[in-house]
Amino acid sequence: MSRHYFKTTYTGKPIEVLMGFDRPLNGFFMVIDYQEEPEDDDEGEGLIYSNLWERNPHPDSLTPYLEKLTELNISVPAEMLQEIEKDGEVKMGNKNVRHAMVDGTYTRTFIG
Repeated sequence: MSRHYFKTTYTGKPIEVLMGFDRPLNGFFMVIDYQEEPEDDDEGEGLIYSNLWERNPHPDSLTPYLEKLTELNISVPAEMLQEIEKDGEVKMGNKNVRHAMVDGTYTRTFIG
């Protein structure tokens, strides 16, 4: 499984977007969660979105997740999305990458 992490904000609170390709399930995934547990989260989960909530949780394209990001008004770097798409093309596994945008400058760090 490839995992790509990106920290940003949603409704003024810090979040992390996790996206990637799941080789055993042959599809993409996305999870968005708060970095700090929100006080009004009854479930205690801190999740904003999980692909497991979908009828097709591991689609063969990023399109449903791009639509969800747009709906939530969350932006991730284009470079991250391009790399995830390539991961799907080559059926990538065992890869972890942290992506960041600081003052408009994109950085990519391989973490495993």
